[in-house]
Amino acid sequence: MDMDQVELYAKKSDVDNNLSDPTVIAKYRLAADIATDALTKVVEKAKAGVLVSELCAFGDEIILSYTSKVYNKNNVEKGIAFPTMISVNNCVEFYSPTGEGNDELVLKDGDVVKIELGAHIDGYIATNAHTLVINPNPSQPVEGRAADVVCAAYYAAEAALRLMKVGNSNIQVQEAIAEAASLYNCSPVEGTGSNEIKRYVIATEKLILNVPDNDNRPVQDFTFSPNEAYTLNILISSATRDGSCKEGISRPTVFARNVHQNYNLKLKSARAAFTQIQNQFSVFPFTVRALEDKRHRLGVTELASHQLLTSYPVYYTRPSEVVAQFKMTVLISTAGVTRITPPIAMPYVHSAYTIPEDSLIAKLMSENVKTVKSGKSLTGIEAGSIEAPAQGMEVDM
Repeated sequence: MDMDQVELYAKKSDVDNNLSDPTVIAKYRLAADIATDALTKVVEKAKAGVLVSELCAFGDEIILSYTSKVYNKNNVEKGIAFPTMISVNNCVEFYSPTGEGNDELVLKDGDVVKIELGAHIDGYIATNAHTLVINPNPSQPVEGRAADVVCAAYYAAEAALRLMKVGNSNIQVQEAIAEAASLYNCSPVEGTGSNEIKRYVIATEKLILNVPDNDNRPVQDFTFSPNEAYTLNILISSATRDGSCKEGISRPTVFARNVHQNYNLKLKSARAAFTQIQNQFSVFPFTVRALEDKRHRLGVTELASHQLLTSYPVYYTRPSEVVAQFKMTVLISTAGVTRITPPIAMPYVHSAYTIPEDSLIAKLMSENVKTVKSGKSLTGIEAGSIEAPAQGMEVDM
């Protein structure tokens, strides 16, 4: 790419990611409303006795149902930005079973359940995640380590959100996450973190690790600037000493196209799968469950072996531990920070630990944060197609 091309690409990126443009904001807001509605509906269906594979398929269906009804002119791409993933107890992230063979997991009482998904409209991404506890006695609060880790993850996420102001640094956010976890005798999960996002870009080089790891994954220090969007993704383990994790026996089912790799595929099934992936999923992660033709699923193995696909391995902490997750999409402007994927009601938990009044976390929690009300963009979707921002659409930036 010569210098002229680099300059043209930079100018296009500036236009595509201009958060002062009402059209850009409208697409972010619509993606966020769809993700929020889908997450809410999956949370409502998550009960003891329900198959995880069915819940994952249900979440994906909701996203696709909404996105199929909007922006249907001019070939605007839209759909799933992250497939529905449901990781239970000590499973950290990216578990999205197909429901075939031995790949069946049923929710049971006491399970700590993390539900994560995302939608995009024209490449503008909104993802979110929520943790619930399957409580056999809903009138009584969940106690013990499950309650501790849910509180730790919740307050870590809320504290981190309030620190994502123009001029603050990723190091400040990391320190707040560590403090919130320690107040509940828990640990952030290693190898997980939050990223800046852009149109069609799930992660830029701006990374906020939940646990700093300069030896294996050095991260550049940076400060937050106006006109930035982030996926804030907090994962906390009930481990008291460290949040280490490792890849488990569950085979990856979530993949994304590696746009930097090419290979002359030999197998017909692999070529057919690659064509569907390029046409249907673009650069976004997908689950093999979405490949309805089983011959295409067989081709995924060759695609991954030649690095045409990047896998999302399923990691686990120790069996005696549980992990909680809260995730949201955040827009930053000179006016402040806006959470565009509003939180879902917290599970009924009671921790033995409390937040000291003189702590950083208590101070941060006293600050107001702007959160967009959900559902406004979904009005009228069932009746017709949305092609442009509604006149007078409120923009909270």
